[in-house]
Amino acid sequence: MAFYGLLALTSGWFVLMTWLSHQNGEDTHRTSRHLTEALSAFSADSDALECSLRRAAHGVLFAVFSFLCAGTLYAGGGPAWLFALVPVWAWADEATKRWCHGRHFSWPDVARNLAGVFCGILVFVVLRALLPL
Repeated sequence: MAFYGLLALTSGWFVLMTWLSHQNGEDTHRTSRHLTEALSAFSADSDALECSLRRAAHGVLFAVFSFLCAGTLYAGGGPAWLFALVPVWAWADEATKRWCHGRHFSWPDVARNLAGVFCGILVFVVLRALLPL
């Protein structure tokens, strides 16, 4: 039962992060602007806040995705090698942006995605070691 719940959560997260990542340039700017306005109390410089949010989004989205994938594979007894698809998607997510109007491939964003993958799996491994599951 836990496996199917995690699978649904992981699939939903994948769809959300891929949709956010593949909005056209104008829509992604609008989305980040709305988030910046909602969090404007935390910074006087809204442009710097927006830039920070856009950069942090890569790592956060991929950390959650990595954590959920690891949990899903663990709960389902899936082969560990399947997790290799997560860092592949960290690159492919950027590579497929060239087909989105106003978007482009960025190696620094790939690095942020991969850092998120690493953080997510690290949190999963640490929690798995500390909690008896």
